[in-house]
Amino acid sequence: MPVKPINRKKKSDKTFEELIQDLKHSNSEKVRYNAARLLGEMGNSEAVEPLIDVLKNDKNGSVRLYAARALGELGDIEAVQPLITSLREDRNVDVRVRAARALGRLGGEEVVKPLVESLNDENSQVCITATDALIEIGDIAVDALISSLGHEKVNVRCDATRALGELENKKAVDHIIKMLKDEWVNVRIYAVTSLGKLDDAKAVPALIEVLQNESENELVRAGAAAALGVLRDQRALLPLRELIMRAEELGELEDTALKAFKKIMAANWQNMPGATNKKNI
Repeated sequence: MPVKPINRKKKSDKTFEELIQDLKHSNSEKVRYNAARLLGEMGNSEAVEPLIDVLKNDKNGSVRLYAARALGELGDIEAVQPLITSLREDRNVDVRVRAARALGRLGGEEVVKPLVESLNDENSQVCITATDALIEIGDIAVDALISSLGHEKVNVRCDATRALGELENKKAVDHIIKMLKDEWVNVRIYAVTSLGKLDDAKAVPALIEVLQNESENELVRAGAAAALGVLRDQRALLPLRELIMRAEELGELEDTALKAFKKIMAANWQNMPGATNKKNI
């Protein structure tokens, strides 16, 4: 006898109006947050106002969390300012996380500044979610993220550097190259990775310099080698080869350099001296 699949997300038999009543008046926090969840799934814009009221005033963090999530799902711009307020002021970390995620879904220039401010949140999960929200928003976040590269806090510089790589907007290339000189190794790791994602040959000389710097952290150098493999620029072949040949045995750095060398060779073999003759042999 076949086993029926279990539907773990319980559907409600209640009407929209009944769910609104539960949201507003139930003494049970579970009933209220389930009502908020289901109202978000229903997609009825008439739920926006009562959900905003709950987001602002409900004393239970779980209820506010589901209200924030529902407002993100409903996608109504009326929710932007209340969500920004929650992101900035709610004491519950999970509510701030959900508010950041909802703002990423809603998008628009208005949400960029508060999300960038949240890169400085005391909780790392809020910072990460705000970063992902800025990536989701896209190019309109680039200028604000570039400005954040000079922030005094290392985690803000890390998150901004990562986000700019994910956005793949070449406007950021020169700014990310400067981050290769940051005093913190984590920032430099994100910088080499982002330069690979930005895919601009302008970064090749700076990445080669990092690769050849024996006083640099090996993870940063390995990241530079990987980025050079992504860029596939012939200028990196000799530095990569020299690094590999000097090694008595292949560690992570040399292994990454070898993989990058092979990628560049494969992409450029037709331009190598004698390539035409070899092909005709």
